[in-house]
Amino acid sequence: MSELALENFHFLRPWWLLVIPFAVWLYFILRRRFNAADQWKSVIQSDLLQHLTVAGSSDKFIRPYQLLTVALTLASVALAGPTWQRVITPFTQDKSPFIIALQMTPTMLATDQQPTRLERAKQKIRDLLDKRQGARTAVVAYAGSAHPVLPLTDDVGLIEIYLESMLPGVMPLDGNDPAAALSLAENMLATEDAVGTILFMTDGIDRTASDSFAEHAAKSADQVLFLGFGDDAESPIKSDEAGGRSFGLIDGIAPPIDRAGLDAVASASGTSLVMVTPDDADVDAIMRRISTNLVSSIDEDENLQWRDFGYYLIWPLMFLVLLWSRRGWTVRWL
Repeated sequence: MSELALENFHFLRPWWLLVIPFAVWLYFILRRRFNAADQWKSVIQSDLLQHLTVAGSSDKFIRPYQLLTVALTLASVALAGPTWQRVITPFTQDKSPFIIALQMTPTMLATDQQPTRLERAKQKIRDLLDKRQGARTAVVAYAGSAHPVLPLTDDVGLIEIYLESMLPGVMPLDGNDPAAALSLAENMLATEDAVGTILFMTDGIDRTASDSFAEHAAKSADQVLFLGFGDDAESPIKSDEAGGRSFGLIDGIAPPIDRAGLDAVASASGTSLVMVTPDDADVDAIMRRISTNLVSSIDEDENLQWRDFGYYLIWPLMFLVLLWSRRGWTVRWL
């Protein structure tokens, strides 16, 4: 159970917990009834009773009254309704807006991740869209300036069409300005009722942008995530996709990924950097963080019902009840 879950843990019907003290009291009453030494204390002196009592092995076996105590305790907890999470419906999940900020600088044409960093990023976008199953997604492209490619939409086919035409050559200004992309994404999420996520797909962000991301984290519940592309060595770029522009790169060589800058900006955003992987591990990590942020925001929504986890205690309770089907397995009340 996470720290947030521990903070939210409570009982929906706490008065049922009053059964627990009764179960404990009943346990000691029945235990005394089955204890031969306790029964003879009123008849035989205690110093003499010690020499007349023969220790047996009955304590090694579970008594019916002991299981009765456990069953009553489980039943009281189940009826009390333990909970630590709001009810999350598929409709609620679909409302979570997701904005992808895709870096469109020429360094994203580096071939250290085949076919290029940019093409690998597009593949990861497709994987994320498949995982989100039609939930609303928007795409922002940025280099020296930031521009909305698509507003929030659940049309995967439309996003796919625009992805094919996204290349650094179409960007009007050279440079790398993630703060502009963050501001644009903030404006797109400003009118949304549900908490959202902004995912930066990038091969580097200068640590000087940390202040902008820290300011966003302080004022907004919309989380920012980072998916990093590139290796720790220089790499040639695929110049035929650069649109005939050099963008100031020396000999068409892209620098290695700026891990230090990305780590600094991610830390300022209250998150951590996720590096691209050949499999779906990176996509799964992003999806988990989206879900965690959504659950956190839902738990703060007092209009949603709490999820009753007491039903899960029915199964061990049924197992204990089944033990009463054994012959002679009863509790003598009188």
